[in-house]
Amino acid sequence: MSEAGKSTGDESGILDRIVAARLGRIEQSKRDRPLADVKAALADAAPVTPFRETLASKPGISVIAEMKRSSPSAGSLESDLDPVMRAGMYCSAGAAAISVLTEPDFFGGSNDDLRRVKDVAGQRGVAVLQKDFIVDEYQVYEARSAGADAILLIIAILDPVTYSSLLETAHELGMSALVEVFDEQELAMALSAEPQIVGVNNRNLKTLQTSLSVFERVSPKVPAGSLKVAESGMKNAADVERMGQAGAKAVLVGESLMRAGNDAAGLVSAMSRVTVAGASG
Repeated sequence: MSEAGKSTGDESGILDRIVAARLGRIEQSKRDRPLADVKAALADAAPVTPFRETLASKPGISVIAEMKRSSPSAGSLESDLDPVMRAGMYCSAGAAAISVLTEPDFFGGSNDDLRRVKDVAGQRGVAVLQKDFIVDEYQVYEARSAGADAILLIIAILDPVTYSSLLETAHELGMSALVEVFDEQELAMALSAEPQIVGVNNRNLKTLQTSLSVFERVSPKVPAGSLKVAESGMKNAADVERMGQAGAKAVLVGESLMRAGNDAAGLVSAMSRVTVAGASG
């Protein structure tokens, strides 16, 4: 994996630890289930729901509603998460897509969660994003075989060659890729491969705090041809509208939904009704 997982300074310390854990699990997965077996399973994978097209076609701002049991920034969120129940709730509330955390060590997820969500969402025309820390093509094939319509590619943990290769593999398998950046330097690398979807994460990796001003600063530098996604930090419909005013066609909301309890459906519904003049994909 050439320089995949490379980071600088302490700001990416948490990413270093996550990637190190993922690398160990990937090697074990390759021994337990060789890549050839994963590729063979692609024939039985659920059909792809076009991720970018789903986000772009919805009037107003599209909500990518996320589910996760825990996170390094928030700690435990819902240890007894029922992916099927939550997927049904998100679909009924108007989410355009569902993001499923599949990273096991820091977020408590699995590809089995993804499969269960796809069983629900696929029947409703709601796209499913596998949110993980992808550094090896093995993971891309795993994601598609589990039913993912899109994967997350985090520029902070990838070198340019690995990034371009993973993006190409995803497209060859019919999936979209949400390419995530945290600042202008990462955006420059992301744009080298002409991504169709660019996500700007509002979370500061050093402090783990969020600021919506990050998307507002970076968004104007994202080419019009890339669908823009604002990630992290949105707590209500007003925050979603603010991101839409800054150019977002979609928003990815996780922690706020996981903390909302019985109000999560109402929050997704309110966010999904936000419209912004000129918002487009």
